[in-house]
Amino acid sequence: MPYPVPPSRLLPPRTAREVRRVRPLRLLEEAFRKSPGVALAAGAGYGKTSLAAEVEGVYLSLDEEAKDPVVFLWHLVAAYRGRAELAAVGALLEAGAWPKALETLLQALEALGPHYLVLDEAHRAESPGVLRALQGLLRLPGLRLLVLSRKAAPFAFLTVLSEQELAFDPEEACQLAKALAPELPAFEVERALSLVRGWPLGLRLVLLSMRRGLRPELALESAQGLTAYLAQTLPKEVLEEASRLALWGEVPEAQGAFLLPFAEDLLLERREGRLCFHPLVRSALKALLSEAEARALLARAAEEALGRGKGVRAAEFLLEAGRLGHAADLLLKEGEAWLQKGLTYTALRLLARLPEEVRRGRKGLFLLEAEALRQAGRYPEAEAAYRRALEAGEERAYLGLVRLFLDTVEPARARPYLEEALRRFPEEARGLLAENLLNEGRTEEALALGFFGPRLLLRQGRPQEALALLREAQDPGLYRPPQNHREGSLLRALLECVAGDAEEGLRWAERGRWEAEVLGSPFGVSLAEARRGHALLALGRLEEAEAAYRSALALSEGGPARLRVEALGGLAALGDEGAYREMVRLSRASGDLWVEGFLTLVVALAWLRRGVDFPLPPLLVPDPFLKALAQAYPFRDGWEALLERYPFLAGKTLFVPPLSRVRRALWRLDRLPVAYHPGVRVEIRALGGFEVRVDGRPVRFRREKARLLLALLTLRSWAKEDLLEALGGSPGEFRVLWWEVVNALEPGRPKGVPPYFLRTRPYGLNLEAPELYLDLRDPEAPPACPYQGLDHPLLDEEARAYLEARKRRLLQSPRPKDWLAALRLDPLDEEAWGRLKGTPWAGEGAGLRERALRELGLGEKGFS
Repeated sequence: MPYPVPPSRLLPPRTAREVRRVRPLRLLEEAFRKSPGVALAAGAGYGKTSLAAEVEGVYLSLDEEAKDPVVFLWHLVAAYRGRAELAAVGALLEAGAWPKALETLLQALEALGPHYLVLDEAHRAESPGVLRALQGLLRLPGLRLLVLSRKAAPFAFLTVLSEQELAFDPEEACQLAKALAPELPAFEVERALSLVRGWPLGLRLVLLSMRRGLRPELALESAQGLTAYLAQTLPKEVLEEASRLALWGEVPEAQGAFLLPFAEDLLLERREGRLCFHPLVRSALKALLSEAEARALLARAAEEALGRGKGVRAAEFLLEAGRLGHAADLLLKEGEAWLQKGLTYTALRLLARLPEEVRRGRKGLFLLEAEALRQAGRYPEAEAAYRRALEAGEERAYLGLVRLFLDTVEPARARPYLEEALRRFPEEARGLLAENLLNEGRTEEALALGFFGPRLLLRQGRPQEALALLREAQDPGLYRPPQNHREGSLLRALLECVAGDAEEGLRWAERGRWEAEVLGSPFGVSLAEARRGHALLALGRLEEAEAAYRSALALSEGGPARLRVEALGGLAALGDEGAYREMVRLSRASGDLWVEGFLTLVVALAWLRRGVDFPLPPLLVPDPFLKALAQAYPFRDGWEALLERYPFLAGKTLFVPPLSRVRRALWRLDRLPVAYHPGVRVEIRALGGFEVRVDGRPVRFRREKARLLLALLTLRSWAKEDLLEALGGSPGEFRVLWWEVVNALEPGRPKGVPPYFLRTRPYGLNLEAPELYLDLRDPEAPPACPYQGLDHPLLDEEARAYLEARKRRLLQSPRPKDWLAALRLDPLDEEAWGRLKGTPWAGEGAGLRERALRELGLGEKGFS
């Protein structure tokens, strides 16, 4: 059922327009040229609403209940109804899926093109969730967001116009005086403006007072002064009845029709059949009522709100009336239904206003608060609240604690509470038992109890099916923090990294992080960073992966220990052995042996891709996919059937073996159109010396001339005669040297097959082979002089040409660090030294230059 949004909040009030505010409107337009979002931040009565009324667009007035992002989005749906197709947004909100609803809303509003959205009284709805939703709205192309607030700080991410810009200037004050009190001389108007310091509402009150011959100071002494002003300008019976009606905030126009003749004095706003009281006026009029009468009227307002199905509004009236017990009872009665509708933050806000003595006699409130905290992803606080509920005798807290440890995937911690829950609530606990069995790796038992879904398929060793099922889902489950990482975007990110495409995994991890931020879930943000790390690891972007994993660890501080496991596994994959030991310890402590096996294989494959064998321990997991990976490690010949069964092992995924071994397996399956594949990776590093590595191990040539031959092959392709001449040997010697190089690069190559890494006719390197790395062709390789230690004129000539070209590229860079690198290549280069002067790197450059001059026996002066 849609959340009821009063129609009066969707239309701007019909405010007095005696003054057209040209100056602030010009400032507003200038602000929108700089930013898509602007906040008018000033106290009550600075004309924010009147100024916004000059802007044609979608208008929405907010109240305190809109602090809950679900309620806020219901307001947006109501405001845009009839302008865009929003049925899907409403369906998602009814399920509490507000991050997904926001995303769907943005998609639906794109068709509207450029337009304004005005959010009035935004300070009332200020909350972390609503602020994140506003930041999400700013992603909408063409939207100009205008926020009206009494506070600037929460909206600092917008361009802010403050009281200084909104205050009346003398010209505007004279315009208002002509409309309200034309008989006043100009100096009196100036006196009034000085008295109020530009405050538009204050100026209106002062001018009205002066028109009636009253002291202008009377209207400026806060609510008390305003009360005195109203008492002198309104008939007593009107004032008394207005005081009663003002408590409601707004009333039907028919009910308050007798106030219309006094609308100017009461600052009434008219909105399509309703009269709305200004907050300052409401506060002033409430002070005229006795405490008992105010409480009785607020209680009546609560009853009427309940009768109209507005339970949240009723609770707010009861809390204002001081009827805390009645408000607590209403929360007990309707709070669970609010949580089911996704009104998590509404429940937490109302609970926060109940004192301890009221809660103490209502144990269900402890459980309600714990459930709300869990749904908000605030797990440590939720655990404490559940324990408090248990101490108060609320046995359903056992179910809550089980759900909490299912959310954090800590089956060992869930187990004792699950046993208690099974004794007391066997039917409800049965489904929780199935999921906990899954988290313990007992997939068949979980399946027998009726559990099914992508996570079950993943742990059954069927990652492709798990991913396909999640891809087919209409909505991947972006509801509350637990679903975000267990069923939604973050699960999709993991599955893409395992059995899909790591680029997609990265996109889903970033989307999952945004959702977790919007939901206010530190757990989700930390896990999203770990999943980003997995995607970056699979893509080979190792420095970025390390940064993501370290960010995940930092964000996990204060959360469940299990939250650190994936980040630690990622750091272990990058070579941190201590992180691996800690990952294993925490996995075992949580009771999740599957994740230990999963991450151990992630680590092993990442090491293998770097050319390092990982000492793979025995893995006690029933997952057939993980078992098969462990048996195939380190992926020498014989794992081709595994590749046929899991073709994603040849793609950008976490478990892809080294490229050389994948391509050899494809060759053995007749899927690679080459005569032979050696199954190794070759690195030829000519910079700073000349080194050759095969699968990470250095190659030692028996003959120095064979090493020279390979170095010459890095220069270009050769006709045989030219190569013989450059090498300076006989044809017979050349054959010996050639096959020494071939066999060094391709150990175990059968006789009679053509080489893979070398070409003949012409002779040279097979630079198209993706398993061959030559640092001379890598623009990111650290600059250094190539071929050091080799004596050959062609190599010397190539070294000079390489250094000159590399130096030229470095000097074309705008970064001083690159100029320093150019000076390292040639410490006497005048252009590099001239650029470095005056930069933070000048000292280091001067040292390089002085050492080079000393080696030449020259001083700085002598060199000139």
